[in-house]
Amino acid sequence: MNDFYELKDNLNKIEEKIKVSFENKGLLLLSFVHRSFINENKKIINEHNERLEFLGDVALNLVVSTYLYNKLGLTAEGKLSHIRSNLVDGASCARYYKILELDPHVLLSKGEKEAHRGKTTIFADAFEALIGAIYLDRGFLICSHFIIDHFSKIFEKMCSSPEIDYKGKLQEYSQKKYHTPPEYRVLKEKGPEHQKTFDIVVIIDGKEMGYGSASSKKLAEIKAAENAYNTLNLKSFDGRNG
Repeated sequence: MNDFYELKDNLNKIEEKIKVSFENKGLLLLSFVHRSFINENKKIINEHNERLEFLGDVALNLVVSTYLYNKLGLTAEGKLSHIRSNLVDGASCARYYKILELDPHVLLSKGEKEAHRGKTTIFADAFEALIGAIYLDRGFLICSHFIIDHFSKIFEKMCSSPEIDYKGKLQEYSQKKYHTPPEYRVLKEKGPEHQKTFDIVVIIDGKEMGYGSASSKKLAEIKAAENAYNTLNLKSFDGRNG
């Protein structure tokens, strides 16, 4: 059986799993359709999930922002932004999708199924598309309940012990010591357009201090900053300046 029809037959089970019942099941179905699937299945469907992803990204940010605003009443805007960034980035969204065990249902082309790179981005986008579908079909309140009910424990953990803001710490160090911000430079872009890998170096005072590689420039920059943070032993720097 074609993956599309198999997914269509399993929508009720998926609704039970995510604990959301759709009035328009076509929106739920569409959230699983990756762009690559269209190329090989134009007779079955001619629309993919990127428009839902666009909407879901906004809804997710608003839900998480509201949660953090209410949860961390005395926390400064900069720290709220940092925590939110960690909760809604691509790696986190892909993790949420896998927690829901929805990743096997994403409709991909044969070539995309066989590829090993880019899966994090695909699952992250599918998660945002799912959020967009829930928002369109059931409204913001149900969408908010869905996100909080499933992932509040992760949110709470991040609020109590947020990850280090490596780029922020590196910028603070560079500004204080050299009066100039770090420079992030792309060394190489590899892979096809929808599956690119970026190799990035961070430069401080004219010296290459850290390297990072990831499926987006943002993530590669964070990894490069983390590498430089550890190389420069900035944990002790934080202690002197905390």
